Amino acid sequence: MGKYVTITEIAKQLNLSHSTVSRALSNHVRISEKTRALVQNLADELGYQANSTAHHLSKGKSQIIAVIVPQLSLHFFSKVVEGIQKILKETDYSLLLFSTDESIEEEIKATQTCLKHRVDGVLVAISRETKTFDHFKQLLKHEVPIVFFDRVANFLPVPKVITNDYQASFNATAHLLKTGCKYIAHITGSINLNNSNNRLYGYLDALNSHEIKVRESMVHYYEFELSSIDKFLKKTLIKYPKLDGLFVFNDYVAHYAVNVLHKMGKRVPDDISVIGFSDEPVATYMSPKLSTVQQVAAKMGELTAQKIISILNKNEPMVSEKIIINPELILRETTKNELASPESIQ
Repeated sequence: MGKYVTITEIAKQLNLSHSTVSRALSNHVRISEKTRALVQNLADELGYQANSTAHHLSKGKSQIIAVIVPQLSLHFFSKVVEGIQKILKETDYSLLLFSTDESIEEEIKATQTCLKHRVDGVLVAISRETKTFDHFKQLLKHEVPIVFFDRVANFLPVPKVITNDYQASFNATAHLLKTGCKYIAHITGSINLNNSNNRLYGYLDALNSHEIKVRESMVHYYEFELSSIDKFLKKTLIKYPKLDGLFVFNDYVAHYAVNVLHKMGKRVPDDISVIGFSDEPVATYMSPKLSTVQQVAAKMGELTAQKIISILNKNEPMVSEKIIINPELILRETTKNELASPESIQ
């Protein structure tokens, strides 16, 4: 534990009262110039630093905003945090960061710590294990503002900053169709996560809009077990040897899937086109380079931080709303160019 010089220690050395030293350090008009100089000189000599946390708490605020992410090691969430920090640097707020490692238990502990530290607001993306939300309701019970981002609890009456996952996925699948793909599989994430579900719905609706039959066996619910990707692709290629397209809910899994396809003797994109999501660094490091959906993490972080600051400054109330970011499709080497005649797709 750090050892910090306190007002009490300064007061003891100068044989002054605690209140006199406190007023001298804050340049109170009732303190003489001589006493003020005496106190300030000793404070400088001892390396005294004002306890801003205690000061803010005495006024009913901590000037701390908590950020809870499911996995800081993921590039997306680290970029979100960068965006949040960019905005907070322009304010007097400090950041308290939690990474839950996709654990509901750690997420609950994080919210409890937020209450103990009297944080002024909480920014959160839920873990993939999160199915109940009593811990967030507890924050709201104590009137702690919450803003969700990316992975959200849709029914809680608070702001949410999200990507237009549905439309981006619709566009990604439509691109595969327009390049001639007719048998398109999809690897989706946990059914507990709103963003994974929205990407699945975008894929399904794109197929329906192009009058392509939806085959449930061509959808794989990935629960973060990589070996399941091998099994799924092997089984799908046996059942659908004409498989020519694959849309994956994130770039890391898309990268793994491309490697699996290569091991199976499939050429990407000549035999099977692949599109990922979020434009993670792996998308440009891999070969061939991955077609994917634009990275919006930094912008999401900035918008999330701006929203909580506006609420805390009482410039707007905390209400249920969705702030939606529309990302663009980034085409690289794992997909083909569009056909000249989209009508040829049946």
